[in-house]
Amino acid sequence: MSNALHKKSILKKTFQVGSSTMLSRVLGVIRERLLSEFLGNGALSDAFLTAFKIPNMLRKIFAEGALSAAFVPRFMQVKRRKGVDLANSLMTLSFIVFEGLVLFFCALVIYKAAWVIWLIAPGFSQTQIARAVPFLQILMPFIFFISSSALIAGALQSEHHFFVPAFSPVLLNIVFITGLSVCLYFQLPVEALCYFVLLGGLLQLIFHIIAYIKLNFSFAPVNVKIYDDFKWIFVHFWTCFAGMSVMEIGLIVDSWFASFLPTGSITLIYYANRFMGIPLGVFAVAFSTILLPHFARVNSYAPSRLSFYLLESTKFVFWVTIPIAVFMSVFSSEIFSTILFSKKFTALQITQSAHILSAFLLGLFFFSLNKILFNLYSAQQVTWLPSVIVCCSTIINFGLNWLLMPHFQAAGLALATSGAAAVQTILFIIFLKYWFGYKFYYSRFFEFFMRYIVQLVPVFSFFFGFLFIIRNYVLLALPANLYYLFSKTILVWLWIGPLCATTFLLLYFTKKQFGIHLHFID
Repeated sequence: MSNALHKKSILKKTFQVGSSTMLSRVLGVIRERLLSEFLGNGALSDAFLTAFKIPNMLRKIFAEGALSAAFVPRFMQVKRRKGVDLANSLMTLSFIVFEGLVLFFCALVIYKAAWVIWLIAPGFSQTQIARAVPFLQILMPFIFFISSSALIAGALQSEHHFFVPAFSPVLLNIVFITGLSVCLYFQLPVEALCYFVLLGGLLQLIFHIIAYIKLNFSFAPVNVKIYDDFKWIFVHFWTCFAGMSVMEIGLIVDSWFASFLPTGSITLIYYANRFMGIPLGVFAVAFSTILLPHFARVNSYAPSRLSFYLLESTKFVFWVTIPIAVFMSVFSSEIFSTILFSKKFTALQITQSAHILSAFLLGLFFFSLNKILFNLYSAQQVTWLPSVIVCCSTIINFGLNWLLMPHFQAAGLALATSGAAAVQTILFIIFLKYWFGYKFYYSRFFEFFMRYIVQLVPVFSFFFGFLFIIRNYVLLALPANLYYLFSKTILVWLWIGPLCATTFLLLYFTKKQFGIHLHFID
């Protein structure tokens, strides 16, 4: 297959996954709006979101992180070299062992729910802990459904089937929104919402199983011939698990610090992080998901080519994330005041959330690139080294939390997370270069960087110029009622959206004039 066809396939599948993720994120915004209406901002919202955070953190270990990184490359290798029957056998054994571990862990957390809540949020009062315990006990089985879906998704990805894994979050959000609507209408307790979340996870698993069977996979009896392959997956899972666990420990540390801040701080951090996750999920996660099997194939026949992909991925991620971070920072207050928060949130809380989001966005490039860099290690089938790197960045995160939180409160925790992500990116690249012999073309990246900065000057001048004119002349010339509608309500996005889209299109259509070359979209 030609290089052009490879690029076309990668972009097409990235667009497919990104489109599904975008739909999921749009539904996620609706979900968070309803959630803020349902929970408000206070002790109840802090209790629910802390309980919900625990299975979500485990999802990143057992589903989106360690399990996928260890399972996907080996499953593809077994299917290619040993046939589908042995691949099915490997799936069966992996499902029994890994999901058995998940069920055991769920039971343990349910049994010790109060202790787990206290560990995550030691600043909670006994009343808050008691309020969060039943939420956690109901929500814990959610991780079993999601983890099982992720394991099956590994087989789907080996056949280049990305639609069902990408659409699953959409399905979950639909169920979540339905649950919130029902709870709001009938004034049901929060426990009812927890059961809707479980239902969403179950439906995800059912859809994955249907797609798995349609692709002619099955759950074959365990064959001794795949024991060595499973042993490799199992060992590498634990090295990945160590790395992903350290990352999640970093989130636990953030929650630990946030629990000592004023009531509602955990809620504000949650919502800011969710909005930062929109570009991260729509672009970075989609792009890295498609690149993982591609990296694994390239590593098998032309490993030196991965250095080129490292350079081009870095350029592409930088080109996409910088304007997005600027747009979202500039309009951060509008994001919370017109889209997300209900009247239960004060102007001060909106301002605080905007500052937290801006602090997270400082690390958007690093968060995005780290997704891809981790996949390069997975393609090399080396998982212990990124775990050590993540451990180092988590220690730095802890220290930055300690330094920044007293001065910047919740925004300080977001700044610390962004700073630690930058350190992680640097360490990832250093070890790829000096441990595996990757070439990082510093001069070529610096040339791209300088050309991009030169391009951004006139394009952003256009953006900020039009923004100044709209805010200071166009809107002020409107009648009072129209001024309010187009500056303080959801209608503000009727001009913000086109302005941001036009600016991004200018970046795209003028890149050749500034000598900017991007492998994946040229």
